[in-house]
Amino acid sequence: MIQKSYILLVILLTNLLGQTFSGTIKDISGEPISHVIIEEINSKSENTNWTMSDENGDFTINVNIESDVLFKRIGFKSLTIKPNERLTKYVTMLFENISLETVDVYGRDNDEYLRNKTTYNNLGTYSRGGSLNQIPSLEMRTYGGYAGVTSASFDGGYARHTKVLYNGVDLTDAMNGQADLSTLPSFALKSINYKLNSGTKYGSGSIDGSLNINNNIKNNNVFYGIGDYGFSQFGANYSIDRTTSKRNIVFGKTSYNGDFKFKNANGEEIKRSNNYLDQFFLAMDRQFIVRDDLIVNIMTLKTENTRGLSGSTSFPSPNATRTDDFELFALSFNKFFDKGFLKVQMNRSSNDQVYDDSNASFPVFSEHNLDYTSFELKGKQSITKSLNYEALFNQKTERVDSSDLEKRELKTTSLSLTGNYVNLENDFKISPSLRFDSRKENEKSTFNLGLEALNQLNHSNSSFDFNLDIGSSFQFPTMNDLFWPDGLYSGGNEELKPEESEYMAISISNLSSIGKIKLTASFKDYENLILWQPNESLKYIPINVSSAERTSYNLQYLKEFPRLQMQLTYNLYDSIDKDMDEKLLYVPDSSASLLLIFKQNNSTSYSINYKLTGDRILQYGSDWANAVKDKAFGLVSFGLSKNIAFGGNQNMVKANLAIDNLLDEVYISTIGYPEPGRSMNLTIEYQL
Repeated sequence: MIQKSYILLVILLTNLLGQTFSGTIKDISGEPISHVIIEEINSKSENTNWTMSDENGDFTINVNIESDVLFKRIGFKSLTIKPNERLTKYVTMLFENISLETVDVYGRDNDEYLRNKTTYNNLGTYSRGGSLNQIPSLEMRTYGGYAGVTSASFDGGYARHTKVLYNGVDLTDAMNGQADLSTLPSFALKSINYKLNSGTKYGSGSIDGSLNINNNIKNNNVFYGIGDYGFSQFGANYSIDRTTSKRNIVFGKTSYNGDFKFKNANGEEIKRSNNYLDQFFLAMDRQFIVRDDLIVNIMTLKTENTRGLSGSTSFPSPNATRTDDFELFALSFNKFFDKGFLKVQMNRSSNDQVYDDSNASFPVFSEHNLDYTSFELKGKQSITKSLNYEALFNQKTERVDSSDLEKRELKTTSLSLTGNYVNLENDFKISPSLRFDSRKENEKSTFNLGLEALNQLNHSNSSFDFNLDIGSSFQFPTMNDLFWPDGLYSGGNEELKPEESEYMAISISNLSSIGKIKLTASFKDYENLILWQPNESLKYIPINVSSAERTSYNLQYLKEFPRLQMQLTYNLYDSIDKDMDEKLLYVPDSSASLLLIFKQNNSTSYSINYKLTGDRILQYGSDWANAVKDKAFGLVSFGLSKNIAFGGNQNMVKANLAIDNLLDEVYISTIGYPEPGRSMNLTIEYQL
């Protein structure tokens, strides 16, 4: 008992005197280094404290303020960071076979903080949208309240064109080609990497970009929260460290009543019922260091969701329920060499979905059992210090056994090759990539050519960064598109071709003492877009009929002050459906976001997020429906974090207040689905 108390005391003091060290690890060519072991060197502690960088080279570790931090991986020189050197956000590791005298680090002065990943704050952890609201040009659509189905897309595009992953594993629903983000609680959306135009990296469904959700653990804690509309939530984040193994565990339970009142078009106040959610979430990531050159990762994810579906305002469903039970298992072996690595990964997931509506006038019951298995082989090799390549082979099998679709199966084989050439003297980088995907009666080749150049201005701390991406991407038809049963009112189409996109994106950024300013222009041309349209018999079938164009302009400003962190973005969208000669549905004319994180002192911090969505078209006019347009609306979220003294110790209890829609804005995200007003929740964390 005394020994356990001593261990607990050491853990508490470590958190008390500790600080968070986070950043990104790269090699001298600017490429991220995954699976680097980051270890705290503390002679005063008997406990092992280490972590590992993820696929993007990102890491977070809590260490004592006096400790050194060691970085090590086969093929690279071990590196020790002193306490006074932790201000850097990028850690550069040198190849083992390169002498110190010849080292020249690509982009050495280009500290692109906040690039392509969200930042930790309580709005990103306990606010309804999690960190999704922080991502520039990401537009979210929800179907009313916390329990409503939620999708996200870049630049207002189709949700099926944005790939969603968890720790690098695909979460796409094979039936509709989307991922429902409402099945993940906000505390699971606290850390997200994102990438635009990632078609050659992830293949089908990543036309516009990708979101990779991480279960990185910043602090060991248990938490409990309550809020408006019957919201309650509890859970824990815990990391168990051993000398050669590590377990990260995140779990929680969320309950939400969800009923609220809204005013209809006639100004009448109506109660929105059957909007509840009962949600359980568990994720575990286990890492085993078998040898210095061999690491095994095991990841499991389980979510259980039961919700009421209130339907639209025109067709309410007071009795409808939907359950989603999702399980994911991933196993990978990572073998490291002096000049590269080889990764073998196997994934398997299952998703049981049931929709039940006992409405007397139109009863519906449908059940869908989805599962997929995937085998992936990926290798990376450095030929010289300036040239490396990465090759990938993937084979995926998707199966559906549904009350609507019966038993169906799709097999996809993918091959990709990516090269990186870096000119260290002139600071530019060329990254060509090719990808080939094959599915029954559907094959597609895509490419991307990336160019990045850095210009360090003489005798100044300012630099210009230029990026160019030219390429193509695609989306295979979904199970619903291909195999929906042929009935009186609808039917699938097995002759469908993949949706296609060609793009060019140009960005210029300047990093100086005033902050980072980045300008981006993106041009996209879409062909063979799939739309469900009535035929001569008025039966709806999917056909490759639509083509579209979309031009996006983005301004981003990033600045870190001693106590304040600011991220400001403004987006302009110019889109057109070539067949309708109208702007694309749900694409706003413009959007903007402002994120401010202010640290008042070591115990108190504030977060404010403002998200503006411009005018949109929600429904085209037709013979049986009027055109519907939506005016711009802005949403403000506010967060407050306060460390509270407990039992004579500091930093052991933290109170988090999050307020969504602070100004009680009346708005809709999707036509026919009103959103609740202001909502507040208070969460208490006990840090272990």
